[in-house]
Amino acid sequence: MTESLSDAQIQYQLLISHHLVFIPFAILLYDYALTFDQEVTRYWSTKLSWGTLLFYTNRYSALFGTIPVFTEYLLTTIGADPHRVKVCDGLRAYHEYFALLSQVLTAAILITRTFALYERDKRVLALMLIVTLAAFISALRLILVGTDSGTLSPLLQTIGCPSATLQSTNLRQAAAWSGLLVFDVMIFSLTVYKSFKYGARGGTLFGLLFRDGALYFGIMIVSNACNIGTYILSGPLMSGSATTLTNTLSSVMISRLMLNLRDPSIRLTLRNRTTRASTTQDSPAITTLRMTPYMGTDIALDSVWYERSHRSLDDEEDNVYNAPDDRRFR
Repeated sequence: MTESLSDAQIQYQLLISHHLVFIPFAILLYDYALTFDQEVTRYWSTKLSWGTLLFYTNRYSALFGTIPVFTEYLLTTIGADPHRVKVCDGLRAYHEYFALLSQVLTAAILITRTFALYERDKRVLALMLIVTLAAFISALRLILVGTDSGTLSPLLQTIGCPSATLQSTNLRQAAAWSGLLVFDVMIFSLTVYKSFKYGARGGTLFGLLFRDGALYFGIMIVSNACNIGTYILSGPLMSGSATTLTNTLSSVMISRLMLNLRDPSIRLTLRNRTTRASTTQDSPAITTLRMTPYMGTDIALDSVWYERSHRSLDDEEDNVYNAPDDRRFR
């Protein structure tokens, strides 16, 4: 069966596709302008670590990696030179791999964060890795191995940017994105469990993690649902047009999440001295952290435990950052 669109439908779908890539690019620039000062004060003065490296990679790959995608949607090629159509095919391939890389990077950050939250519990790490690998392998199999049915009309085949895709291809892509939702559900469930087990009160680390986790999960569920909907319902030119928006929101939310962990206004309250002994036995080290406002210090709450020399906790108002077993979370 040949899939075709009228001239009016083509123009309409191209217009919507353009808007759905302009909006996320504007969001990236706006968010970068809003949070640049926070990046400077909370990251530039600290030494490079896996946490900071992941932060910079996520933030700047989204900012600069979206430019070729933006270009792709500006180069509509109806009736153009065939060589230009090939350029658009290359940009489309870049778009697909860039979307995959963005999801891998997001997964790495969330896994690292959750691994630290569970005190480097290798069982939790194994669970996350198994689910993640299963989701990505399933997605790659659906995208690369499946067979297409039907053909595009000659007019649709000449539109290189954005390239038209068959409905059978779109359905496989929708299934691939649906599988990635399993990963988000797993991370959110692990965060909620830990937060409620040890208290997700406002002003605590668990309260922050629960708030940011719930916000991230809610936004990504809606965004992914819209993206999947474009693959199923939108037609050959609009299919997947919300992918860039989904990846942009994911990147922005992850950046905000990591910036919030270094917010100097956060205070992590120590438990009452009378219950401290039982707390040391019953709760993870993370629950007894206290953080006072800082700027440009070596404190970093983004997923790494490290050894510290023993300090006294006699005065709760002291500027102390110890945890049981002389471990400190940063």
